[in-house]
Amino acid sequence: MKTVYIIEDEEIMRNLLSTFFATTFPELEVLGMSGDGGEGVEQCLELAPDLVIVDIQLPEVNGLEILHLLKRKFPKIKILVFTGKTSATTVKIAVRGNADGFINKISGLEELEKAIRAVDKDEQFFSPEIYDEVVRLKEEGVGRSRPPF
Repeated sequence: MKTVYIIEDEEIMRNLLSTFFATTFPELEVLGMSGDGGEGVEQCLELAPDLVIVDIQLPEVNGLEILHLLKRKFPKIKILVFTGKTSATTVKIAVRGNADGFINKISGLEELEKAIRAVDKDEQFFSPEIYDEVVRLKEEGVGRSRPPF
């Protein structure tokens, strides 16, 4: 991975993530950041980043829709859902969309760092509190399917 794009509606979180990447992953170029899902999709389609960090609750286009859209267009793109909304439904939709990881924001940047290092090695990473649910969904065969929207 060489490039990253951040889609997060909270400006303070975008700034924090920008600083996080500059200090923790200086080898990754932050191509840009959007606070709006629609703009984020447009930019990702144009810039084709290697990694996208996306929140779920966004104006215009939500993060789960973005996940599905970008994975269809760029099957090899790495997408980490970084959110505070970890309901069973959101986890299921993310797993269906082939998210490379799902990190609860309350887990902090240390967990996001672990997730980025995992996806860089073509592994997936899910926060411990949702890991069992992800395993159950995968065992049930909840995988590549149409998005529920």
